[in-house]
Amino acid sequence: MDLKQQRQLATQATMEAERIRLFAKIPISAPIDPIETAIKCGCEVRFMKLSSLEGIYSPEPKPIIVLGSDRPAGRRAYNCAHELGHHVFKHGIKMEDLNGKKQSKNQSPEEFLADVFAGSLLMSQTVVLRALKDRGWQAEKILPEQLYQLANYFGVGYSTVIHHLTQSLKLIKREHTKELLKVKPKDIKAQYGVAANSEAIIVDYNWRHRPVDVEVGDSIVLPSSTEVDKTSTVKLYKDINGSSVYNAASRGYARAFCTENKWAVHIRISRKKYEGLAEYRFLEESEDL
Repeated sequence: MDLKQQRQLATQATMEAERIRLFAKIPISAPIDPIETAIKCGCEVRFMKLSSLEGIYSPEPKPIIVLGSDRPAGRRAYNCAHELGHHVFKHGIKMEDLNGKKQSKNQSPEEFLADVFAGSLLMSQTVVLRALKDRGWQAEKILPEQLYQLANYFGVGYSTVIHHLTQSLKLIKREHTKELLKVKPKDIKAQYGVAANSEAIIVDYNWRHRPVDVEVGDSIVLPSSTEVDKTSTVKLYKDINGSSVYNAASRGYARAFCTENKWAVHIRISRKKYEGLAEYRFLEESEDL
């Protein structure tokens, strides 16, 4: 692809992502749940062990997106948005190889289109700028932990949000990007006593519009003034750095809230490396289908 074709495809992908957002009735500045959005668009979404694949899309006999249950949560979300791109652009059967990620200049037009669609759907310029404004952060001065929080909020990986803000939105200069990438997610997790092989989702009072999705064994970092409904699904682990760290103990639902700030958020917990239909992943064990 030449540069002109890339620009044309990028414009097409961005416009289609906005159309899908309108179709799914998602507020223009709100983060998006790609799995729920894919289901609204008529796709069945299923988790399976895919040893050598990121994901699969097939339009027949009915549209289905299969996501690798072994992949990190942020990667699964991005893969779902990518496969949804193949669906909305009617690309036919697609199988994404685990090690097949290529630079944009080597990508096929269909893969480039799906990639830009995914980035635009999950992290549109409007959504990113609103998230930064709400938190009083400046993109050109943003810190690694702040970017990690944004990645949590958008439901994607740390490096994914850095590259998107650098390459697609041009909000971060490449010199700053190099410094940000030197910090690894495990370093940020360690600040809260969370192991490198577990997820730590940092939630603040600007987390709105969508639930906090985690897996059993993951940690949820909440402001210290936050309360959590009495439930067996979420347990207080420790208080550290002015925050309360909770452990996702079992599959199910919980709610965190702050009466003073008139704020609340739902927490949904799935089994680690869950396999099955996406819509059943948060059901409590006794409700398994």
